[in-house]
Formats: sequence, structure tokens, C-alpha cells
Amino acid sequence: MDKKENFLLDNDFIEWRLFRTEEQNAKWAKYIQENPHLKQSIEEAIAEFGALSMDKHSLPSTEKDALYTALMKNIHKQKRRKLYLQYFTSIAAVLVIAIVSVVYLQMHKSKSQLGLIENNTIIGQTLNEQEVYIISGESKTNLTNNSELELTHDENVVVTDSAKTKQEIRLATTSMNKLVVPYGKRSNLVLADGTKVFINSGTQVDFPTKFTGNTREITVNGEVFIEVEKDTSKPFIVHTNSMSIEVFGTSFNVTDYDDDFSKTVVLVEGSVAIKADGRETMLKPNRKLEIRDGEFKEETVDVSEYISWTKGVLECNEMPFSEILKRVGRYYNVDFENSPDILLNSKTCSGKLFLSDNLDSVMVSISVLSSTKYTREDNIIHISKK
Repeated sequence: MDKKENFLLDNDFIEWRLFRTEEQNAKWAKYIQENPHLKQSIEEAIAEFGALSMDKHSLPSTEKDALYTALMKNIHKQKRRKLYLQYFTSIAAVLVIAIVSVVYLQMHKSKSQLGLIENNTIIGQTLNEQEVYIISGESKTNLTNNSELELTHDENVVVTDSAKTKQEIRLATTSMNKLVVPYGKRSNLVLADGTKVFINSGTQVDFPTKFTGNTREITVNGEVFIEVEKDTSKPFIVHTNSMSIEVFGTSFNVTDYDDDFSKTVVLVEGSVAIKADGRETMLKPNRKLEIRDGEFKEETVDVSEYISWTKGVLECNEMPFSEILKRVGRYYNVDFENSPDILLNSKTCSGKLFLSDNLDSVMVSISVLSSTKYTREDNIIHISKK
């Protein structure tokens, strides 16, 4: 841990800066004394943390008290010490956003974006709980969440799970393989040519065991971030329901869910040629193409907003809360329902939301920032006014 960003994500550091007990002060003073090489990073983290907490947009004390009470109430519900520690760890990481970083996650009245969502319904569909799985030929293999798959030169795939346990699966050579990542799950795939594919929730990727012919082609339904291995002799082509994307040594994000009104391609580096609805356009780095109702809209964007999901972060730039909930719903495999008097698409949010392992800790932040409350019934979350 040698950067201020690491300390800002460290739960002990967050707890210290939030509560600053004598015991914590002594502990960190000793830590700094024993690690003088980290003193500057810690001081920078303290300064950034303090700047956020002192900002004029910071959360009112009544909201802080309410959030802290909710935190403690939920912690005391945990009966076993292990669960207690896990829960505190996950929610403490979000506490720094909800309490301190309201300046970092600021709410705005939406002006130009009010028309982007046709109604106030959260579009989406939850899927039954299921594992990631791969189909090759007539064989289906279930995989765990966050599995990493890497194709080998001998037509196998090595699967590494979150515990770093490996297994090798023989792939069929006469048909396309299908990797299905349901809502609430994620996975990574390294194709036969070395191309890396980061796969978001609710996504299906069809790919060959090895690339033959003059092109390298895969099919995507959902959202992926791809780092394409350069090979000028074999263009890499991504097919979705709405478009075809031809790329050369490129990294880009493509989103094409069946239930989304718009489809997007965001280019990080390189170049891509996009064909859709009988039209073709070239995209340059730091540019986004949005296809909506047959119309092409291109603009310059901060690409980090569109690829932050690969690191477990939802980065927003005046994003409507209805869109935030849709993405959170996919990430955790939950569905949202809200009362008619809450116009979630009339408020937007800017900043970063860290997607911890505990959904309730994320929902606490969303509730505070949107001035709403929530209740859970299995995979359904009800949003209502405070």
C-alpha cells in the first residue's frame, strides 16, 4: 500500500478518519512512525479526505446521524463475529462515499437529460440465480462467479476461479462456444489470439476455439470491454444484435443489451469501424457512438466512466438515478420498483459508487443521495420517499 488512493479505500483508514478515537489515533501514529516511507501518501490521503468532508455540499448532520444509526443497527443484526467483520468491512467502504463524499457524488436537477428515459420505470429483468456456464459442442460446464477463462493452443480452456483453483476443459472444434454470464455475475475471457474480454453481468459471448480464415469474429449480447490483440492480417470483428464493429489492435467498450433503448461503443485507443442500420462510421479514441432509434450520436467522453465497471466501480457523470439503479440491478441481479411519486429520472448523480460485495451497503448510499428509502423482498427492492 503505497498510494493515497489505496489508503482512501482501506477500511481501517476510513474508520479512523470518520471516528478518530484515541485508540485509532495512537494506532495510526505508530503505523506512520514504523513506516516513514508511507508518511507522504498518508498525509495526501488525509488531506483529500478532509477536503471532501469540509466541502460546503457535505451531508447534513441529521443525515450523518441517520446513516450511522442504520449502519450500527445492521451490524448488530449479525450473530457471528465473522459475519460482523465482513459486514462492517463492506459497509465501511461505502460510508466514506455516503457521509464524506457527497461532494464527490453530487445530485443535480436534470435538465438536458430529462428526455433520455421515456418513463419512470426501471427497465430490466432479473434472472433466476444461476452460475456462469460455458457450452462447447454438446457439453455444458458450470463455473463460479469471476472465473477467468484462457484458451490454450491445444484447443482447451483453462478456468481459474476466485480461489485460484484451476481446471482444464476440452473444447469442441466444429462449433462456436458460448459463455453465459447471468445478472449478478462477471467473468473474464482470453481468446485464442490473446485478446482479452471483460464480461459484465447479463452477457453472452459466442467465440471459436481457434480463429481460422481471414478474420477473427465473436458475437456479443450485453456488455464487454475488449483489449484486442493486434494482427493487421486478420481484422477482429464483434457482432451484436444492432451492429458490427471492425477493430485493429484496439481497446473499447460495447454495450448492446436487448432491453436498452440505446446501444453504445466507447473507444479507448486505436480505431474502429462501426456498421449499423446501413450506415458506417469511424470512431476515434475518447469518443462514444450512441445508436438510438436509428440515429447516430457521437461525442467526446471520459472513457473511465464507461470501463470503471471492470474494477467494481460505477462511475457517473450526471447519470439519472433510474439508469444507476438499472446498472446496479444487473450487477447484483435484483429488480427495482418505485412508487409513482418518485421521479428518479429527474435527478442525476456525478461521481463514483464503489460496488461492494454487500448490496445493502450500496443501497444505503443510494438512499441517502436520492432522498429515498428502500425495502427488500428477495430479488425485488422497493424504492419509496423518506
